[in-house]
Amino acid sequence: MGQPVVPLIMRELEREPDHWFWASNAITGANPIKPEQRGRLKQMAQAWIEWGKVNGYRW
Repeated sequence: MGQPVVPLIMRELEREPDHWFWASNAITGANPIKPEQRGRLKQMAQAWIEWGKVNGYRW
């Protein structure tokens, strides 16, 4: 599915944080999660949401 699903994943992370991080990383090649955020689901989701906005994704 590739890049077209990124906005869908971002929307889902915003609605209800869940473990979409591996898919986001596999699709985009990015990993905006800082070491201190690892294991903190809400912080990890927020890092990806911010990354999506900065990189021009809209959902």
